[in-house]
Amino acid sequence: MSVELSMLMWSGVLLLVLVVMSANANILAMGMSWGFGNRDEAAAPEGWGARVKRTYINHLENTVIFAAIVLPVSAAGISNEMTMLGAQIFLGARIVHALAYVGGITFLGLRTLAYFAGVAGTVMILLQAV
Repeated sequence: MSVELSMLMWSGVLLLVLVVMSANANILAMGMSWGFGNRDEAAAPEGWGARVKRTYINHLENTVIFAAIVLPVSAAGISNEMTMLGAQIFLGARIVHALAYVGGITFLGLRTLAYFAGVAGTVMILLQAV
């Protein structure tokens, strides 16, 4: 498997972890009977539970964009130092972003910096295809 596709796979693993964390936060906030029910009432987690939900939604959005760029680039056989580095930057930045967001870390705008680093990694790959 190429480095780029491997980073996409691990981004999917991170998404899975975040979704499971969010589901657990919902059950902790609303109770097990809510979890087994129809969930007509929206979950209302607070604190880290609310942050993990926002984190997984943000990560889902960014992973879709990353995949929409990495998959055709990979299918076209484009793989070089720039695409590999861009993919590694994307995943590393997304991990830092998730940890900062869920952990509520606001020091020096770390979460925002990580977000833009992930975008930059994605753009690095895109530039190799144009």
